[in-house]
Amino acid sequence: MRRSRQLKPLSSEHHHALLVAFQLRQALAGHADSAGAPRDLAGLAGLVRRFDVQVLRTHTRTEEDVLGAYLTADDFQRLRSEHLQLIRLVEATADKSPVEQRMALSAFADLLERHVRWEERELFPYAEGHVDANTLADIGGELERRLVLARTEARNRGTPRPS
Repeated sequence: MRRSRQLKPLSSEHHHALLVAFQLRQALAGHADSAGAPRDLAGLAGLVRRFDVQVLRTHTRTEEDVLGAYLTADDFQRLRSEHLQLIRLVEATADKSPVEQRMALSAFADLLERHVRWEERELFPYAEGHVDANTLADIGGELERRLVLARTEARNRGTPRPS
């Protein structure tokens, strides 16, 4: 899907999110080739927690802070609600029974994919069509600044962050 240059930093992270969702689904379904994902529940939960720390928290905060003012009230509410649900599902992968962990991981993968597809197919095209070029350029600069800063901070902490 074509994306304006200004929103590409978010779309790039969405690509990573879809890969995580795919890896989780493959591994949970018991496929021998799970696209490089761990096959055990503890490893999958670790994958989700690393994704949360390295990408999800900063990504969701940035979307809400930078794009929020340009969305409809309903879209902003859905954005925040789904972000919160994703965070809760990440938290539900820790210290749970195997059945509860499996359910949380599966729900996380499903919601993550649905959420990313909604943003890419509906939310971003709406923003691109309703925000003037100068404002969109300002948004792009702020997205780039925040996401690059987050990558730099993660590297400085010794936590590799996908590019």
